[in-house]
Amino acid sequence: MTSIKKRPRKKDMGYLGPIKLKGGGVATEYSIGINIDGEEIEMPTLVPSLTKKEIESMRTDIIPNRKKIPKTIVKKAVDHAMKRRKEFKSPFHHHSEKNIILEVKDGKRK
Repeated sequence: MTSIKKRPRKKDMGYLGPIKLKGGGVATEYSIGINIDGEEIEMPTLVPSLTKKEIESMRTDIIPNRKKIPKTIVKKAVDHAMKRRKEFKSPFHHHSEKNIILEVKDGKRK
């Protein structure tokens, strides 16, 4: 059984770097906790595999309005976390790793 808990909090610069939110504020990772086989795994939802449209939706609507995260974004977050777990790494970006940061300005990923 899988359940989702939203856990918005800042951890590191994130994979996409700081993203300015509509209405003010910044998001770097926007964490959720997912229960997989009885173990809660915390992971970021702002991962490198998101599309420009998904990032824009997170930036302008989902995060600022604390809406439910779409299943497609949750799946990408879970896939990313599980891949990193297999590599014995945290699901979260760490400043010692090579940055994958992409500039997002006014919803445009560059």
